Amino acid sequence: MRWGQAGERAGAVKRRTWSAAGAVALCLSAPLAGQAQTMAFDQARTFSVGLAGSATHWRAGCPGTTVCDRNDSGWRLTGAWQFAPQAALELVAADQGRVRSEGLGDSGLRTSELRMRGAGVNLAWLLPLTPDWLFTARAGAIGNRARFIETASPGVSPEESSRTRTDPMLGLGLSWRLSPAVSVDGRLDWTSTRVAPSSQSLIGPGSTPSHQWGLGLTAYF
Repeated sequence: MRWGQAGERAGAVKRRTWSAAGAVALCLSAPLAGQAQTMAFDQARTFSVGLAGSATHWRAGCPGTTVCDRNDSGWRLTGAWQFAPQAALELVAADQGRVRSEGLGDSGLRTSELRMRGAGVNLAWLLPLTPDWLFTARAGAIGNRARFIETASPGVSPEESSRTRTDPMLGLGLSWRLSPAVSVDGRLDWTSTRVAPSSQSLIGPGSTPSHQWGLGLTAYF
């Protein structure tokens, strides 16, 4: 009996030991598993490419016109290098839409149009909110190329001119991970440029800010 009781006690001790070891291992592995989940967006990839369609609103002045259309559509292409867990360098190319105005001139109906495109660089701050959601804040500079198209009257060839200047660029974004390699992105981008059209233009000169609301996809490599 003594040998049997001793064997039972030894077995009970072993069972308690293994149970305690398992509990300790579970406690130690839980934080690591949680960390792996929260770092899921950070571990995306080093490089990414995103394309978004956008709606643009320009706060341009159109004094004395019968039509002043400040809203248009555009696109934004972004290539990013994530050089730190919460920081990335972005190269941006954007079509920022146009402003179109109409009014009566000396020769009848006159049309003025401003089209804007640009390329620039951003420094982005990345903040994972959950394993599948990422918030991004951006700041940088963009070279905006403004193209002016002036039509004095119907049937007359338009006059074109352009100018390029470096302007500030800011942005906010919210991304949802669709798969390990693709995310869906909503974004708001802002820039402001100083417009200098010809004296005959129906679009007023001066500082002209714009906002772009975009929705697109980003692929991670």
